Amino acid sequence: MTKIKYAIKKIPLPVKAMISYIIIIFMQSSISLITTPIFTRMLSTTEYGITTLYNSWYNLFAIFITLNLSSGVYTNALLDYEGKEKRVTSEFLGLSITSATIFSIIYFAFRKYIENAVGLSSYLLTFMLLNFFVYPAWSFIINRKKFDFKYKIPLVISIILFVLDPIFGIVGIKLFPDDKAVAKTIFCNIPTVTVGIISCFIIFIRGKSFYNKEIWKYALKFNLPLVPHYLSNIILSQSDRIMISKILNEAYAGMYSIAYMISSLINGIFTAINSAWTPFVYKNLKANRIKKISENTNILIVVISVICVGVVLIAPEVIKILAPSEYYSAVWAVPPVCIGMYFSFIYTLFGKLEFYHKKNLFIMVATTAAAILNIILNLIFIPIFGYIAAGYTTAIGYFALAIGHYIFMKKIDKRKIYNIKFIIKISIVVVISIFSIIFLYDYVLIRYGIILVALIILALNYKQLLSFAKRYIKEIRGE
Repeated sequence: MTKIKYAIKKIPLPVKAMISYIIIIFMQSSISLITTPIFTRMLSTTEYGITTLYNSWYNLFAIFITLNLSSGVYTNALLDYEGKEKRVTSEFLGLSITSATIFSIIYFAFRKYIENAVGLSSYLLTFMLLNFFVYPAWSFIINRKKFDFKYKIPLVISIILFVLDPIFGIVGIKLFPDDKAVAKTIFCNIPTVTVGIISCFIIFIRGKSFYNKEIWKYALKFNLPLVPHYLSNIILSQSDRIMISKILNEAYAGMYSIAYMISSLINGIFTAINSAWTPFVYKNLKANRIKKISENTNILIVVISVICVGVVLIAPEVIKILAPSEYYSAVWAVPPVCIGMYFSFIYTLFGKLEFYHKKNLFIMVATTAAAILNIILNLIFIPIFGYIAAGYTTAIGYFALAIGHYIFMKKIDKRKIYNIKFIIKISIVVVISIFSIIFLYDYVLIRYGIILVALIILALNYKQLLSFAKRYIKEIRGE
């Protein structure tokens, strides 16, 4: 035990922080997946569809109402206003609350129209607005702690929320059996809202400021041009469920959400990897160490490919664990959605260079075009082929997104940062492999035989994998 404590103490603070925030991101991404087997058995497909519809609209509205102020612009502000972090944070929160107030006034003025258009009750929409007032405060605190390499409080609070959110949801369903969807949605978020309220008080007590013309102008100037980009990303990931609900019904939206839930685990892994990968890329771009980026990216793409193919291989069994038999048809949406997640990761490789060079217009154009394509394809194919078509439109949308960002990346930076031929070859292998697996869904032994062979190959090459992991950690340390 003493040796373990000593080994932990030897780990540099930035690495400890990185690992902690990877855990936080993974918990946030996987909580829905972990609790799905519980809630799909406590709710009907229609009720479950309503809860997923709420989450989709929440993520969509959050872009407009909170302006994503707790993301990139906040980190930039902490750098540009060094020594004034507490005041700047409270002024950012002041702007976020002001925006939420404006949208609340709009909602209550046109409440009936908005409720009919969205398909959610006044209880859920009012509670959603409450979230928008307070939750950004917790996001500001997490990002501030991340900026300072402080991780203990965010990690502890995230673990507490990870446990309490589903417990409160179960209690809500038991207390209000006649309105399970509303009860589950509201009660699941009570712990998070509570943390948000406490965070608001902490930020304003420490910062002692609500409005600052300079700071508000700074935040709006940076983030408003990026709103179409953020919105388009949400459309690519969330609009499918909204459109399925409107074109078909909530039950089919609930079924599709199960397929997307599986892919969300992949997305959680991607997000966790990206949180550590981005600093590595930026640092080496600045030092013009292009070969180092290319070599490590190739290995990373192979790892991501294995994860995507592996998830598709076990999808039938995962669906059976996550939900009762009426959801099983969702298994046919998993392969195309996983292909979409793969190309989502590929696009982030190219997008990093656009962010690095601060080419916000290019980012906005590429992402918006892909989102519009996704909506058009959904409108055409969902009525014809049903909700499974949404998986294929998602794959096409993310493929187009990757292509668009690659084109703009080449315009911005002429250096051969990535091995494009390698990426194309791996992408072809991934797509063919995933579509081939669809024909093996009725053959359990063959699928798990493939997994066994893959594990043996990994075991035989563990030294190379261990070497890559050690080299990666050294890069994070800056050695």
